[in-house]
Amino acid sequence: MTPRLSSTTYSRNLRRFSSHASYFIKKLGCRQNEQLYFTLVHDDKNKNKRYSTSLIHPAMTLHKPLSLLERRTSQFTLFTKRNKRIHVLSQNKKGYAVFMEINYRETRTSDFKKIRAQFIDVDLNKISMHLDTKEQVKQMIESIHSDPEEQLQSITVKRNKKGQYHLLALRSKQRVTKLKKAFIKKFKLQIKDTMIIETKNGYHIYWVVQGASVSKFVPIQKALAQKFSSDPLITNLSRVMRIPGFYHMKNPRSPFIVKVRQLGRKKPFSQEEIIQSLALKPFN
Repeated sequence: MTPRLSSTTYSRNLRRFSSHASYFIKKLGCRQNEQLYFTLVHDDKNKNKRYSTSLIHPAMTLHKPLSLLERRTSQFTLFTKRNKRIHVLSQNKKGYAVFMEINYRETRTSDFKKIRAQFIDVDLNKISMHLDTKEQVKQMIESIHSDPEEQLQSITVKRNKKGQYHLLALRSKQRVTKLKKAFIKKFKLQIKDTMIIETKNGYHIYWVVQGASVSKFVPIQKALAQKFSSDPLITNLSRVMRIPGFYHMKNPRSPFIVKVRQLGRKKPFSQEEIIQSLALKPFN
């Protein structure tokens, strides 16, 4: 049995990737006076905590052991509505993933004022579909098993309230690694100038934008999801995404640190450039 992540390993790996969160935030064009909103979600228990902080100190320095490091990382000490201090590093080690709201608004309840990026979530660890009959389920399972390339951890089938069967097949770590490489190779030209964040099960890909229209955000999101066969739910303005520099802890015995793989070009995209270069057909 693989041991859980030790404090020494956790601290050492965070020091190695400590700058990635800062790179990510700066790349999105976040300004010093802008409020940033974070959500901590327990990877295993699905518990949510929401916090916010201002970008007074955008650099994250991690040069001390974990026990001292948290007290010296004030810029990643977040605050609840009651101004309670929350140390993100200790929460991450307990299993909480660190998510950030990508687009800008002044408060959690106000309208969005700025689109920072168009983005997709490429999740390669699962095969998920809804089927109408047991026979269709049987045929699909046989089809998956007959593919010599597929390597699965498990297959589950559950029936929902509408009477449909939800088939969920989880791929092995080795299969996901192969699919990651295949995705980058397939879309190399389309994503060569983007910011690429590697997650445990795939990639988050960002087209950082400037002067973007809020009204065009959702249609472009939907078109991007269709273009890259990525998660179709990543379309709402208030979408939060995992930020790099912290661990994915859904399986504490097999943690994965989310990291920046490519920062992309310096010049931001325009929404029209994204549409034209990728031949997108935005729809509502």
